[in-house]
Amino acid sequence: METHGDSHVGSLPSEAVAPAFRFSLLGPVRAWRDGVELRPGRRQQREVLAVLLGAARRTVSLPLIAEGVWDEADRPSRPDHSVRTHVYRLRQALGHTAGTPLLVTVGDGYALRVPAGAVDTWEFEHAEAEAERLRAAGGTAEQARDVLSRALALWSAEPLAGLHGPHARAERERLGAVRQSLLEARLELDAEIGDRPDLHAEAGDLVIEYPASQRLRGVQMLALYQAGRQAEALSVYEDTRRFLEDRLAHLPQSGRRPSAALRELHQRILRAEPVSGNGRPARPALDADGVPGAHRLPPGIDDFTGRGEAVSALTGMLTHPGTRAIVVSAVNGVPGVGKTALAVHAARQVAERFPDGHLYADLRGADREPLAAQTVLVSFLRILGVADGGIPDDVDERIALYRSLMAERQVLVLLDNAADDDQVQPLVPGSGRSAVLVTSRARLTGLAGAQHLRLDVMRPGEALELLGRIVGERRCAAEPEAAADIVTACSRLPLAIRVIASRLAAEPGTALSAMVRRLGDEHRRLNELSTGELAVEATFELSYSKLSPEQGRAFRLLSAVEAPDLGLHCAAALLGRDPRTTEDLLESLVDLNLVESRRMGRYHFHDLVRVFARARNTRDGSPAATSRAFARLLDFCLATARAADAASHSVDPTERRLIDVPVTAAGLRFGSAQAATDWMHEEIPVQQALIDRACADESLPLAQATDLVDKLNNVLPGTSHQTGVIAQAGRVAAVAAARGDRTSEALARYVCGNALWHTNAFAEAESELRRSIALCGDTAGGSGGSGNAGDSGEAGDSGEAGDSGDARLRGWAHLTLCAGARVGGRTDEAVEHGEAAVRLFRSARAGTAEGTALGELAFNYARQERLAEARTAAEQGARLVGREPSVSKAIGLYYLARVLRLCDDVSGALHHAQEALELFRSLNVPAFQAATGALIADLHVQAGRHRLAADVAETFLPVARTTSGMLEASLLRALARGLAHLGQLARARTCLEAALGLFEQRQAQADADQTRALLVEFG
Repeated sequence: METHGDSHVGSLPSEAVAPAFRFSLLGPVRAWRDGVELRPGRRQQREVLAVLLGAARRTVSLPLIAEGVWDEADRPSRPDHSVRTHVYRLRQALGHTAGTPLLVTVGDGYALRVPAGAVDTWEFEHAEAEAERLRAAGGTAEQARDVLSRALALWSAEPLAGLHGPHARAERERLGAVRQSLLEARLELDAEIGDRPDLHAEAGDLVIEYPASQRLRGVQMLALYQAGRQAEALSVYEDTRRFLEDRLAHLPQSGRRPSAALRELHQRILRAEPVSGNGRPARPALDADGVPGAHRLPPGIDDFTGRGEAVSALTGMLTHPGTRAIVVSAVNGVPGVGKTALAVHAARQVAERFPDGHLYADLRGADREPLAAQTVLVSFLRILGVADGGIPDDVDERIALYRSLMAERQVLVLLDNAADDDQVQPLVPGSGRSAVLVTSRARLTGLAGAQHLRLDVMRPGEALELLGRIVGERRCAAEPEAAADIVTACSRLPLAIRVIASRLAAEPGTALSAMVRRLGDEHRRLNELSTGELAVEATFELSYSKLSPEQGRAFRLLSAVEAPDLGLHCAAALLGRDPRTTEDLLESLVDLNLVESRRMGRYHFHDLVRVFARARNTRDGSPAATSRAFARLLDFCLATARAADAASHSVDPTERRLIDVPVTAAGLRFGSAQAATDWMHEEIPVQQALIDRACADESLPLAQATDLVDKLNNVLPGTSHQTGVIAQAGRVAAVAAARGDRTSEALARYVCGNALWHTNAFAEAESELRRSIALCGDTAGGSGGSGNAGDSGEAGDSGEAGDSGDARLRGWAHLTLCAGARVGGRTDEAVEHGEAAVRLFRSARAGTAEGTALGELAFNYARQERLAEARTAAEQGARLVGREPSVSKAIGLYYLARVLRLCDDVSGALHHAQEALELFRSLNVPAFQAATGALIADLHVQAGRHRLAADVAETFLPVARTTSGMLEASLLRALARGLAHLGQLARARTCLEAALGLFEQRQAQADADQTRALLVEFG
């Protein structure tokens, strides 16, 4: 299972779970709740349950669950979907739990929050360690035996009976080895206590079951001898000697002898010496019989720094007593992150816990020719005392010999820099109490039962400490900002920090700030990160050189996108592959730790790996191929952004398109406005990067980039995004002007003006909007409209020039100018722009947009006291926005309610306002909820319902404060009017003063004047 600094497995918080659940794996998989047995479901559900229980509260990712449940040949086409289905059914089977749920989703995986003692395997696996602890604390042999006996009684049948998946098979083998060890320990205690006359018979039966166990053969000899049956005891020894001769015939004579402890017992029996029960055979050490001591760990690093949590986790994995017969811990991470240093440091900390020795091999997994496992086996066998002549030529025989020699020993095996699972698997002992620690650049997901730790870059404090230990703490203290900048430039990667620190240590006269300047140039950074034989670039190159052509292409192209991360569908568009193929490709890079994925479906680079990948894109890719990739991505993002725009406003997509620029990609589709907004939010950096790229790369269609800016402005309104929109729209406008692209410039200036208007920069907004209209060839707008736009007559001069895209663009520019003039108290000017917008939308057959413009125009007609025309326009606008629930329909109802209020139809206005509010709530449009709330509050004041008015205003004030200062001011004014009539004049004045400040800030002259008048009235 795998930890997540990256992803796959991480420790859960230790919240207590009600101890109502019990689970059994020592037999068929069973579950109980409050003493009542549950039905965990069909076989594959029980397979999933077994995987989660085996993880001991750690999170298990979807891929690892799938690998534990199905063999590769049997795996369903969509294993993640199948796992989720089984988890859903398991939750139903387990039932609801109060408080913290039992089966929880964590990231892209699941975890069972069960106490350790709730699973029978926990007591079973910890029993031998508990018995040893009890004896060490002064307990009796009888007490220790009781502990072992209780654990053995839990074994009701074959573990995980009826399950056939890879996890179940591996667990059965592992638990079988645990049972063997428990039986050996219990029989040794039986012999020590001496109260079982039938002990030799049970030992004999178990020797038949476990013929290679010299511990059991020793107990059988001892029990027979203590029962006065010396000849039979000696016969057991002879049987053992012959068995080993036959089983290990390929070994030299010294390798085929019984263990030293068994030979000593044999000699005592031959001499008829008294043998006490506590003289049980000891486990053979590696250096018995003259075998050289196998203490082969490499030296530690003197300046090893930090990594406290990782060291603790790793040493815990290696030494946690009784967790399994063979512990396999795998450390993976990006090249240069310090995997070897960590593994050696942790191994040396626990070395004394492995009295039979330590084996080490550098598997050279990053080399073009990794070290073959069969070669490592030769080395290990020599260390274990096998002469060259006794080492088999056949690889399988070598593995069998290695595992036989390791079976009863407690050895720590450190395998550094592994290439893949196949290289490691033959080097893992088959049984015994050894531990294997593996480091690899890749995630070794094929090692059954392994515990995984992904090593991330250093924390900022650790990185600074490492720099200081090499460069000198005084030097870092003299330039603290430069020291911090250096570790940031090194992305807190230990190898990079060591390289720069070594260079600085060799150049005591060089200021740290000078090194910061050198590292500031991304194109030179990798060259700077090199000294002697240490080079970050060379470390990355080893991994890059082993990629397939398809992997290499994906690695290079992904790095070219100037965004923190990239979603799966965007990556697929960039690469020109379907999403499933892309996911497989990117996950293969994740497995190699060249790409990272902290959340399902999103991918990013470590900073220095990105620098390296971009350098390789320059060297190995082609500018034309990169441009084509960006063109695909831009096309996809625009198609999807258009769909998001349509979904978030619930209108025909063509009505939201202000220039006619084609797209070829289908893009994504959204089932709700929220889903559309979520996607746009998540991919903002990618879309901004595309817009910047189109401004710099003339091979990319600038018109598409301009349309994308418009969609960002439409779907993500609000001041938090407006600043970025203004900057990018301004840049696009300047680039378009330089290229002579009037259409793109016109749209960019409209977007810029619209965004400026929402940030209170009214003069600049009006300038940009007028320039946009001029670029479209429309000089009539804003200089005098004619006729009642509510009539369905001819469109007029401004509605006949240009295509429908131009007409829609000019219409929205006029409509924004209309709103600006209305807020500024210039009602006549607002009417002129409103009428122009109506005519233009009508000419473009943009009915919904026309309905919106009619609503705005109607409000201005009412201000001119043209009440009949206002009502007609508002009602016509409400009809045009459609009957289906949509944002546009809600806006139409909102405008109609405003006009009816000015016509003194309070009842009708309140009816339509309430209807609009319900729609805005259902469609999750906070700004218009607040606007409609302000209108309803005003209507209640007008009707004399002052308490209700104040309550409504206070309800919507928090919403308004997150959306618009203008809406906040309107609600404060409505609240003040309600409070004043309730006699709360002091609070009413406070609200009015706050409202006045907001109106003045937005240059809303008419509203400001009205608020001043109220202040006088309530003075």
